[in-house]
Amino acid sequence: MKKLVSVVLALALALSVCSVSLADTEGVDLSGKKVGFSALLMSSEFFTDMSNQMQAYFEARGMEYSVADANGDPQTQIQTIENFVQMGMDYIICFVVDRVSISDALIKAREAGCFVIVIGTVLDDKNAADVCISISQYESGVVEAELGAAWIEEHYPDAADGSIKVGVLENSENEDAVSRCNGLKTITELTKKAVIVEEHETTQADGAAAGQSMAEMMLMNNPDLAVVLTYGTDQGSGANEAAMANSGVNKETFAVFTIDTAEFIRNKVRESVAGESVLRGTVMLGEGTPMTCYNLMDGSWMDRVVDGVYNEECIKITPETIDTYFPAE
Repeated sequence: MKKLVSVVLALALALSVCSVSLADTEGVDLSGKKVGFSALLMSSEFFTDMSNQMQAYFEARGMEYSVADANGDPQTQIQTIENFVQMGMDYIICFVVDRVSISDALIKAREAGCFVIVIGTVLDDKNAADVCISISQYESGVVEAELGAAWIEEHYPDAADGSIKVGVLENSENEDAVSRCNGLKTITELTKKAVIVEEHETTQADGAAAGQSMAEMMLMNNPDLAVVLTYGTDQGSGANEAAMANSGVNKETFAVFTIDTAEFIRNKVRESVAGESVLRGTVMLGEGTPMTCYNLMDGSWMDRVVDGVYNEECIKITPETIDTYFPAE
């Protein structure tokens, strides 16, 4: 099941630069419409946060929102899609567990009149979704590596080549995950000062606890570790906790980076300014999942869709840029 879970989380959602139309069409009014979100794994903070954001965004615009937990199981997800159809959903948003087995259920949902959005992967069967929100996993990893390389260049200006130790919390359960992690490892190409000294396998199903324990191991083996690159938000959160609890870590020069912008990650990025976190930045996948889905559902962004695919861009979120995309309340 872990392989199935990570198939989609290796998505974490989005990106290669999208071909954006200069003039989007005006969207239709969706007030009173029903939208259902088939989540991959609600035990993950990432999906809980995503669902909360969707609920707030859609309900503020007059829609009825429902969420169903696939719990990492493809058959359970098929049932959730069938239930959404029975509930009379106008729109279904799906983070798929298994891209092959889900297709028939999504085709039937479309035949029943549902508008289907699939997040994070492109389905082979073009009839299974109205829009697939696509991801360039490799690019997302490269952009995170760029954050790490920039940190090293700024905080270790006089370091010798190969002297700044980097750890990677990776995931290799499927091709998408491997592609993202290959992107992370380009940090040694982006700055000659970096050297990857340890790589540890984690899974999304393992959660933040695994990220923390793996980061603790890396710090024990390499007390002078300087940067940790992580596959996703749970690993990033765990690595941050490990570093903050380690008295030997220089909190001014140590850095953790990750991908995706769940609220708990955004909070840690902000807290890093005051030394209350070492999570210095993350990669936002697209312009925000609720907004993207809504603008696809109301039709205003359908002119951005090419051959059934909506491609998004990777955006660097740091203390310097975060208020541009997530204004402080």
